[in-house]
Amino acid sequence: MRGPETKSERQRRKVEILNSFGANSTEQFNKVKAIEMGQTFRGQAKKWLQQRMTRKRKPVKPATVRGWESYLDNHRNTLIGDMVLPYINNGTLNMLGEKLSAAGLSPTTIHDVAKVMRWVKASAVDEDGNQLYPTNWNYEFADIPVIGHQRTPMFTGEEVAKIIAKAEKQERVIYVLFAASGLRAGELFGLEVKHFDGNTITVAQSVWEGRIQTPKTVNAFRQVDLHPTVAAMLRDFVDDRKQGFLFRTRTGTPFLQSNFLRSSLYPILKELEIDKQGFHGFRRFRVTHLESSCVPPALVKYWTGHAKSSDGEVVRQTITDRYIKMAKDTKFRADVAERIGLGFELRKAETMEVVPSVPRSQETEVTAAFEN
Repeated sequence: MRGPETKSERQRRKVEILNSFGANSTEQFNKVKAIEMGQTFRGQAKKWLQQRMTRKRKPVKPATVRGWESYLDNHRNTLIGDMVLPYINNGTLNMLGEKLSAAGLSPTTIHDVAKVMRWVKASAVDEDGNQLYPTNWNYEFADIPVIGHQRTPMFTGEEVAKIIAKAEKQERVIYVLFAASGLRAGELFGLEVKHFDGNTITVAQSVWEGRIQTPKTVNAFRQVDLHPTVAAMLRDFVDDRKQGFLFRTRTGTPFLQSNFLRSSLYPILKELEIDKQGFHGFRRFRVTHLESSCVPPALVKYWTGHAKSSDGEVVRQTITDRYIKMAKDTKFRADVAERIGLGFELRKAETMEVVPSVPRSQETEVTAAFEN
């Protein structure tokens, strides 16, 4: 018959029991430590945003950070900001989804809010970069709504023609270039005179809230070949200017996208009784025109600067893709740009000012010959 356990045996047995329940695991230690330190979602979210903005590897754009901050301030921090990180789990995800659905938010927004919540928790790592609180997220259990059909409005060729006809002076040129190039708003308003060589636009920078920044993605660095009609119009518009932003305010600064929408595009759409939408309606029109004109996919991707396809799925680069160098084949690009036309009608002649928003003493009127 075995005698009573010694002290060391009892201690060893205690450790075995604790380990069997996970109570002595690294995860449990981190959980207890987080509770003791008060490591809340709000505090970690602040660290996560700062890290995303300052990291060397793919730092995010200010506009993206602004969106995340909005999600955090309006939704996450008010509901789970004071929760300790280890306790944020699928139950929390379920509660968040129910609250946001009751508030009338769309499934897409709810998914975006949930995504940032996951990213914030996953950003808590140890000195070796390992997640402190790894979580197996279960959207089925949390009953997060499925994203259905998303509204992706697009201007038609007829609507583009009407918008251009209704616009005046500098704004008319802006809308022509939007529809004829497919540039993103930040890219177009960030163009300087030096980025136009008389036939081609070079996308080398973007602007957001008046500040110059790099384009959205690596693919966004590109050249966009213009139809000869638009190139001639733009040459007349630039005239003898050698520097400065291509499109500018009275003070020579780039337009703010939000201001331009409110002061120009939205009023025009209302007057024309066209459904309200933003600049991306021109970009979708351009991509659709390229596709319907049987432009090679590699050239569509190059001209649009897409890192993703139109439906949001990541474009997988094949071996063949790596051999395609559209940036080098300038003649082919120019030939295609002329062949496919614009997809919308331009009047034969319009009068516009080179820089209509500068003081009257500096304004110069030119006549641009438009072809059908």
